[in-house]
Amino acid sequence: MWKRMVLSMLLACLPWSFCHGESPVPEDMGNLEKAGAALEKQEEKVPWFEIHGDYRWLYGNGRFRGKALSPESGAWKRQDEKVTMETRRFRLFPVLRLTPHLLLKTALEDNRIDQGPGNSHHLFLSRAYLQYENESLKIEAGRLNYYLMDGDLLDKKMDGFRIRYGHDDEGPGRSVFFYGRTTEDRSKARKVLVLENKRTLGKWLIHSAYADFRAIHGHRESIPVLSGFHLPSGKSGERFDRQQVGVVKGAYSPNEDWTFSVDYVLSHGYHEKDHFSETKPGYVAAAMYGEADPKRAGSYEVWVRYYHLPSSALLAPTMDADTTFFRRMGFSGWGARLDFVPVKGLVWALEGFSLKNRSSGIVTGDFHEYVLGTSVTAYF
Repeated sequence: MWKRMVLSMLLACLPWSFCHGESPVPEDMGNLEKAGAALEKQEEKVPWFEIHGDYRWLYGNGRFRGKALSPESGAWKRQDEKVTMETRRFRLFPVLRLTPHLLLKTALEDNRIDQGPGNSHHLFLSRAYLQYENESLKIEAGRLNYYLMDGDLLDKKMDGFRIRYGHDDEGPGRSVFFYGRTTEDRSKARKVLVLENKRTLGKWLIHSAYADFRAIHGHRESIPVLSGFHLPSGKSGERFDRQQVGVVKGAYSPNEDWTFSVDYVLSHGYHEKDHFSETKPGYVAAAMYGEADPKRAGSYEVWVRYYHLPSSALLAPTMDADTTFFRRMGFSGWGARLDFVPVKGLVWALEGFSLKNRSSGIVTGDFHEYVLGTSVTAYF
């Protein structure tokens, strides 16, 4: 009955040249002018190919506790479950530059589950898209990954096209438009529209976004047995036919090490067969210190977050806790993470969450979730 936790600690990947390691330095460098001309000439050579990747081992434990009401007996019953996850993930990111401004980007992925629920997926093509980019414009089309608001709301593969225009620190900032659909089979897929704007003002960052997720096919009743008792699923149900989420992030960095941020969220969601609809606010407050750079041994990064979110705001988050466990009750609680680079190209991470439901449902009471996980990721 209870949803499993999903532990996934994603880190940015580091590019490296397929043939030469990092970009080689031309030998005919008599002065800076010649060096610049040589590098520019090298960049004009097309096509060229590069590849990078990562390998991650992950282990985590989750403890889930909840109370559910039996419609037949009218009694509340507590259930507890412990889940252990151990996974291995291997990814390759081949990139082919076709012209000075046009690239073909792909990703090959292999996921193995050694312990815990879920299915392993052997090597498959997880991303493939064309990218055109010049000084102020970037256009992407195909299967790509969309990462929004540090993954707290959205981190998911999409089929569609994305247009980015402008710069974070100039004029009105950088604007983004995306239209497409999620990559599940058609019975579960959703049409997606995302609009973004990001602007930096000195030590401040203002990032606003609007996302609209609409199911191509409406969902069935969440808890059909309740219909026999003339009871709605309400917050005890799950999923939405449509979710509309608006969010504004304000971030302040007093120096190179510290960043403080607050994401204010207003979301609307409805489920037709369940006759359920909600419009609720929420927020995520965060404090971050340092930067874990896989190229720099000894670097590290720490963050702490407090979550207070309605379920309608959760589009496809990459939180390393299972937010679907709370069904449509929303959740609040703490999360913390440490990333450390012991040697160049290797990152060790430790992460934990303590979450509870934000409200109760008609047949669901107090829900609590505790997650502790660790991972080691090697970049090449």
